[in-house]
Amino acid sequence: MRLNRISKFACLLLVVFMIGCIGHDESINIKDKYSLFIMNKNLGNTIITTNSIDSGNIAIIQQGVDLPTQQFDRSIIIKDGHFYHINENKFKKFELQQTGLKEIASIPMLDQHIENINWISKDTVLLFTIDNKSYSKLTYYKIAVNDFTVLQQQEIQLPLTHTDYKILSIGFSTLQHDRLIVGYTFNRVINETDFTTIDTMYMATLDPQTLQLQHIQKDTRSTYPGGINTVQSYSFKDEKGNFYFMSCPGIALGNNLTKPTAIFKINQNSTEIDPSYFFNLTAQTQNHAYGMWYLGNNEAIVRSERKDRYTDFSDHHSTYQFEYYLVDLIKQTTHKLALPYDKGTRKESVLVKNGKAYITIDDAEDQHQVWIYNIQTKRIDTGLKLDKETDFIVRIDQLY
Repeated sequence: MRLNRISKFACLLLVVFMIGCIGHDESINIKDKYSLFIMNKNLGNTIITTNSIDSGNIAIIQQGVDLPTQQFDRSIIIKDGHFYHINENKFKKFELQQTGLKEIASIPMLDQHIENINWISKDTVLLFTIDNKSYSKLTYYKIAVNDFTVLQQQEIQLPLTHTDYKILSIGFSTLQHDRLIVGYTFNRVINETDFTTIDTMYMATLDPQTLQLQHIQKDTRSTYPGGINTVQSYSFKDEKGNFYFMSCPGIALGNNLTKPTAIFKINQNSTEIDPSYFFNLTAQTQNHAYGMWYLGNNEAIVRSERKDRYTDFSDHHSTYQFEYYLVDLIKQTTHKLALPYDKGTRKESVLVKNGKAYITIDDAEDQHQVWIYNIQTKRIDTGLKLDKETDFIVRIDQLY
């Protein structure tokens, strides 16, 4: 994992990825259902695939696929057995083969990094990118992933609100009530390793066809709406089409600690934040949180830090401090799950499937495993275990 604060504000988001992968003698099963992305104790990176995360043991070095560290970034997009990422000024598509990942297509994308993605169909993805020079120009790409062509590309002009805060962060996007809504905020660099965020979050409403800006809403109850969702999930729609997103003003994202972490709601028949809904997580947990995953039936899991267990951002990623909470979106209540403390500042560590939440945890006993929360019975069990060559389980994804 990266030890710096969000790299976009230190060297302003170095985004690199693999151009080739080296496989082990044992070839992987390209039809496996799941993949886990691992940072190893030897500082290498490995992808493992498996057909079951409910049980079993995996030796990651012997059974995984090496990824060249100097050409790799964890913020990958995984969909239907394919992997996507920006690298070398191209948006690339990789195919999972028995010996590893092979690049099969690319689209030029000069000096860009991805802030947000949105799959609007099985075969079409929206990318929202920021340039790597001014960090203030937002570009929209609509891409057909089967033939890997750009259907629409356009710069979206968002007005600067404060001359001291010029760096743009996109936190979420959603199609709601026949409109495209983009959540964003502005940041400023304090020094070469530190930054902070303005005290306001913004929502832009656009025509999804022309991308003409129609309306901007602002909210000062929190800041930094969402986060880079190729790294971690922060938003979802419920069964009725209501859209929920988390604000992330904590030290690891917005770094504006005067504001609380909170959950907001945009109702299905609206394009604006519900002013009557404000789920203040910090008021209940006394901490900030990063990451939110929907379980169904108005429940979600939130990953929360413990400010009494780390010193500052330098040890934020390495301290065993993260807790997982079950949250009731209607009652606005939190319940801590009986799980070990986790480490790793931002991880895609929860996968919801078949009535279960699979939660990957790297604990203080040097155990690296999947914990299984049964949504109906509330029972917690252990599942797949990785060996002690593992340092961090950075993400868990469904391949097929």
